[in-house]
Amino acid sequence: MIKRVFWIALYTGMAQVLSLFTISYVLRNLGEETSGYMGVIDSSILVIATLISFGIQLSVNRNVATKQSWRSNYTLAQSARFSMSILVVVIGSISFFYSWDVTKWIYFIAPVIALNGDYSLYGHGKPIIAARLSFIRVALPNIAILIGSMFFGHDAIYLYIIFAGVGILNSGLWASKVNKVSYFHTPIKSFYKLYIKYSRVGLFQLSYAILITGILAVTKSFYSIAVLGLVYGILKYFEVFKGVLRIIVQAFFRELKVEGTNLRVDKAGILIGGAVFIPTFLFPNTTLQFIYNDAYNGIEMIFPLFGAAMFLASFKASADMQILMNKKDNVNLYTYLIALVVTITIAIGFSYSENPVYGIPAGLLMGELILLVGLGSSLGGWGFFRERLLFFVKLLPVIILAGFVRYAAGETLLAMGVSVALYGTLTFFFYRKLLFDSSFIIKE
Repeated sequence: MIKRVFWIALYTGMAQVLSLFTISYVLRNLGEETSGYMGVIDSSILVIATLISFGIQLSVNRNVATKQSWRSNYTLAQSARFSMSILVVVIGSISFFYSWDVTKWIYFIAPVIALNGDYSLYGHGKPIIAARLSFIRVALPNIAILIGSMFFGHDAIYLYIIFAGVGILNSGLWASKVNKVSYFHTPIKSFYKLYIKYSRVGLFQLSYAILITGILAVTKSFYSIAVLGLVYGILKYFEVFKGVLRIIVQAFFRELKVEGTNLRVDKAGILIGGAVFIPTFLFPNTTLQFIYNDAYNGIEMIFPLFGAAMFLASFKASADMQILMNKKDNVNLYTYLIALVVTITIAIGFSYSENPVYGIPAGLLMGELILLVGLGSSLGGWGFFRERLLFFVKLLPVIILAGFVRYAAGETLLAMGVSVALYGTLTFFFYRKLLFDSSFIIKE
């Protein structure tokens, strides 16, 4: 299991480091508008992929993992997904008549997204191959815009779209080869029936996607592309943070049935969430200057807002999956829908203010608070919050020590490095049993 988690974490980590480097490079060298287009493209791909899957792929993965005759279910799902993608292409084509936007070209990649069956590799017990394909899928567009910007400048955004499609196509072709199934599947007229059947799970997945990067695609009509570019620069870190939490949860997904496992997973998440305090609250100016130069001068508060959202998310790292295991789908659905409505409302409201750049992070912060309260209440109420707060109180002296370094030495890069090193060393010393105890490792 350790080997499996290592390779998944390695491929996922390399993909995220590359994407973070790319957004930093783009913001510093190509400006907020190109960064904004990148953000909307990534956001649109996520939303389109979620709309196309809409709960269907969860059903397929269950069948792939448990049934010998999974191919018929997979074929039906892929045909339905391809049918939905055609509808997305039609709607995307119509939208060009209302306004031209480079990001709308992403609609034409919908069929490639639909025919990509790499999600079924998890059901087949081949997550390492899936992670490797995911790395290639992320790497291609990022490398394309990094190299392309040297020759085409801002127009390299077109290469980003093209190679995003190439990466998805590559994943689909390889997944079909590994699964020994056909890549192409013909559309069907009754595809909507499958989407209606899994609508509850689909709405939950869509809400989850929008409450991360997908928020850019939903609110782009209310913000300038430059503002979205600035938001995306920090939103990417929020996405990576949530991804790290998801990896931890997925690594111990089967063990969530065992009493106490969800608390230990959440404690591991809180350790990571505590670390967020250092760059976002103690050294926001230093961190932003180091990563983005002067791009965030005068709007540094955007970083602590995202930091607070990340910290709240760490308290409930395993909550939605635990509720899924308890077969309380409605709790997930309604809590996420409420959080989604509130987040979008706040984001749109702020877009009319003098500081629109704070709208999306403020909305996501409130959304995370609603999710924490709603999901936590369903998983034990006050007991859920008490156990996690007690753990954070024990962690607080380490954070205070990092804060002491900050105020004694000033907000410098060296002081931040010392604070991070202190936090990492002390948390490893005091909580290594939580992270490495053999009772917390899944047996194959």
